[in-house]
Amino acid sequence: MSNVKSKQIYLILAALMPFTSFNVAAETSGEYEISPRLNIVGSSGKPTNDVLGYGVTIHRKMNDEWYMGISLDHSPSFDFERTPRIVGINQDPAVKTIDATGTMTMITLLAERRYPGESDNIKWFWNLGAGVNDVKLDDVRGPVQGGGTFDIVTSTDTELILLGGAGLIHDFSESWSARYEITAEHHSADWKVMDRLSGKTATIDDYAIYGVRVGMTYRF
Repeated sequence: MSNVKSKQIYLILAALMPFTSFNVAAETSGEYEISPRLNIVGSSGKPTNDVLGYGVTIHRKMNDEWYMGISLDHSPSFDFERTPRIVGINQDPAVKTIDATGTMTMITLLAERRYPGESDNIKWFWNLGAGVNDVKLDDVRGPVQGGGTFDIVTSTDTELILLGGAGLIHDFSESWSARYEITAEHHSADWKVMDRLSGKTATIDDYAIYGVRVGMTYRF
């Protein structure tokens, strides 16, 4: 196991300690929350536009203002936009644009600060966090303008993520609430793109993803 990945594992284990440690101040009903959600997020087109998916967050209440959270998010399918163009290849325009298809699975840890709203059942919040993202991309093949074909493979490494968000919590009862959040993520990436036939290569470095997350919360 590489030193980088070992450090990532140690960081995650250390950040999980607040979820397993004994906390007298939070030893009340509603100490934990589970929040499944839909993610309507995307980027500027390089490397992708839409990264639709779903996820779940577990929060632990530390006191009336601060919560710690761990999230798991998954995008089952997104497009690596205009993959041939990335390596300087013009696809045959007679054929529909060919994009590589990929998946993302992200684990993040965050701290969240909450504030009372205009009424008792409204709260505002912001959060900051970090995590890791696993990206897998399919190979892509097709015709080249003027003749010939391309056969492109993209290799990725584990991405490091920094993220922030802000939003609103609307309580329907003591246990149930709706959660609306705007979010922004910075992905520290190192994608290596290569056409096996021509030998042309390119890289994808850091990129940003932003959008909204909408979900429900059960408190217990």
